[in-house]
Amino acid sequence: MKTKPNKKIFFTALGIAIILLIPYEWYFAKVEQWPKGYDSESLDTWADQRAYLDDMDSKDVVILGSSRIHFDINIHLWDSITGRQPLQLAYPGSSPYHPVEDLVEKSEFNGLLLIGIAPGLFFTMENSWGANRGKAFVDHYHKRTYAQIFNQHIYDYIVPHFSYLKEGLSIKMLIERIRLPNRDSLKHPDIWPPMVAMDKNRNIRMISLMENDSVTQKRQTDIWFNPNPKNRFRDSIDVIMDHYVGLFQKFKERGGQVVFLRPPYTAYYMDTESRLYPREEYWDRILDECDC
Repeated sequence: MKTKPNKKIFFTALGIAIILLIPYEWYFAKVEQWPKGYDSESLDTWADQRAYLDDMDSKDVVILGSSRIHFDINIHLWDSITGRQPLQLAYPGSSPYHPVEDLVEKSEFNGLLLIGIAPGLFFTMENSWGANRGKAFVDHYHKRTYAQIFNQHIYDYIVPHFSYLKEGLSIKMLIERIRLPNRDSLKHPDIWPPMVAMDKNRNIRMISLMENDSVTQKRQTDIWFNPNPKNRFRDSIDVIMDHYVGLFQKFKERGGQVVFLRPPYTAYYMDTESRLYPREEYWDRILDECDC
């Protein structure tokens, strides 16, 4: 016997959800003042921006690299000054190893390529952690289905306006961020605190919590500051250099230009990067060999 749907249960559940959702959204909009935006880990948002590459000309700029150049450049301010908004394809924690290859080999772009260098990520080999993160974005762009593209269009209109749908503000993530005291042999894992918000064009804005709360800042720097930093690819530097030299030469032959940028760094990174990546062996060398 076929039963009819119980409308009373449905509307009761809907009402409870709305009652719970309103204070949740109000809190993150008014109290935390969390900016509207997109998940900075979103493969689809990156792919949407990568899709613009084929329509760009020699006067345009594309940015590649890791978090330093992603966080440090305001593409909307750039646009207001130059009249052209750069295409922001940098990605935190990644190497541009594969994105550079994708831009040179699978597009006709011949404008200005701005490469941000964070040595511990840039000077790494294929199949390294950073290179694989960049590869995941490139692969997703080339392999995503029409269903995924359609789903992203729906996402564009809905998700940025609701805090509860953001990965960093989900109930699961909020629970995981509760700091429990260490006990016996059990240590509380390092959980990245919320740090930034990203708009549809992948422009990054630091949230007020990270700007103003010293406790949150220390939790982040404690994760960043590895006590035993290493240059794991020192013996592979010739292979890394050759990879970029060949790609940039091909890019310049079709009229493109390449500029390297070393964004500001200080304190812990000033010491470790100067020691592990001597300027003359890395920065000066890549400028010289790439003739950029």
